[in-house]
Amino acid sequence: MKNNFTPTLPSNRIQLLDVLRGFAIFGILMVNMQIMNAPLVSMISGLKLWSGMANDLSGGFIRLFFESKFYVIFSLLFGYGFWLFMNKRLPEGRSINGVYLRRVFFLLLFGIAHVVLLWPGDILVIYAIFGFLLLLFRKTPNRKLIRWALAFMLIPIVVSGILAFFVWLAGFHPEAKIAMEAGFAEGSKQITALADKALRVYPEGSFREIVQMRLEEYRMVMHGFIFFYPNVLAMFLLGLYGARKGYLQDTVKHYLFFRKTLLWGLIIGLPLNLLNTLVFMPGQVSTQPSFFTFMTTIASGFGGLALSLAYVAGIVLLLNAGYLKTFAKWLAPVGRMALTNYLTHSILANILFMSFGFALYGKVNIWSGILITLAIFILQIAFSKFWLKYFHFGPFEWLWRSLTYLQWQPMRKHVE
Repeated sequence: MKNNFTPTLPSNRIQLLDVLRGFAIFGILMVNMQIMNAPLVSMISGLKLWSGMANDLSGGFIRLFFESKFYVIFSLLFGYGFWLFMNKRLPEGRSINGVYLRRVFFLLLFGIAHVVLLWPGDILVIYAIFGFLLLLFRKTPNRKLIRWALAFMLIPIVVSGILAFFVWLAGFHPEAKIAMEAGFAEGSKQITALADKALRVYPEGSFREIVQMRLEEYRMVMHGFIFFYPNVLAMFLLGLYGARKGYLQDTVKHYLFFRKTLLWGLIIGLPLNLLNTLVFMPGQVSTQPSFFTFMTTIASGFGGLALSLAYVAGIVLLLNAGYLKTFAKWLAPVGRMALTNYLTHSILANILFMSFGFALYGKVNIWSGILITLAIFILQIAFSKFWLKYFHFGPFEWLWRSLTYLQWQPMRKHVE
C-alpha cells in the first residue's frame, strides 16, 4: 500500500530553522573536536592532555562561548521541529503518530550505529529516547510544559547539591570520610586507566579493539547520565513551547520578545558562563562533589540556556534588520543537511585520529583543533551548497526520510 505521507518540501521549509541548525552544527563541532581527539572521560574528569597559555586560553574560549550552548540550540530546534512534524496536514482519518514513531525509531538505529562505528560521544540515541517521550507531552498545556522543563533542568542541580552536602557532612565523621575518599580514589583510578587505554587503542589498535574501546567509554559516560541528559529533554519541551507560540514562524510579530531575550540572555548568561569558565581554566578540576561542582552545575545549566537564547535572539534581530544575509545563505544548506553534517564530523574525525587513518589521536592540541574545526566547517558549507544544487536531501536525510515514510524519496533534482 502506497504511503500518502511525504516530507516537507524545500519550498515549504522555514529557512530560519535551517540557519539556526547550521549555526548549531558549527558550535557542536567546536566542542566535540576536543573530545574526538581525546578520551571521552576527560569531560567528567580533571584530565588535562595539553598545557600552555595558548591551550588554556583556547579551552577557556570554547567553554565560555560554546560548551553547553550549541547542543541547547539544537535541542530547542528538535522540540520545535517535533511540533511542526506533528501538525502536518494528513488525509482524513490518518494519524501522524505512527510515522513519527518510525522516524524516531530509525534515528535510534542511526545513533546506535554511530556509537559502535564512529564515536561514543553520540547524542542521537538520547534524542531518540527522549523523542519517544515527547509524545507524552504533545497535549500538555503551555504552563505545565514550562514547569516540566524547569523540573528536568533542576534534576542535575539538585543531585549535585545533595551529593555535595553528603560529602561535606561526611567530613565530620572520620570513618565515613576515609571510606568516601577511598571510593573517589578508586573511581578516579578507573577513569585514568580508561583514558590511558583510549590513548593507546585508538591510534594503534585494530578496528575490533577500537569498537570495544568505544563501548567501554560509552558505558562509562552513561554513568553520568543524570548530570547532563535531563537538560536535553528540558530543551525539547522549551522548543515545543516556542513552536506553539510561533516565535520563529513570525519573528517580526515577536520583535519585542527577541529584544528582551537578547538583553536578559546576555545579562544572565555572560556572568554565569564566565564563572564556569574561570573555575575550569586551570584544567585540573576535582570530580569530587563540592560547593564548586554544585555552582558550576547551576552556571552551566542556566547560563548555557541564557546565552544560547541570546545567540538565537541576536541572529533573529540582525536578520530582521537586513544584516547577516550572506551568513544565512551559507548556514541554511548546512542546516538542511544537519544529520549528514553531524555524522560527517565523526567520519572525518576517524580519518584524522584513528589507527586506520592518520592516527593523530591525542596529538592535536586545543588551539590546533579550533583551526581544524574552522577548516572542516568551511568545507561543509561548500559541500552542502554543492550537494543541494543537485539533490533534494542530504544522503543521510534521504535515507532517514525514505525509512520514515516507507518509500524511496525522490533524490535528484532536474537541473537544467
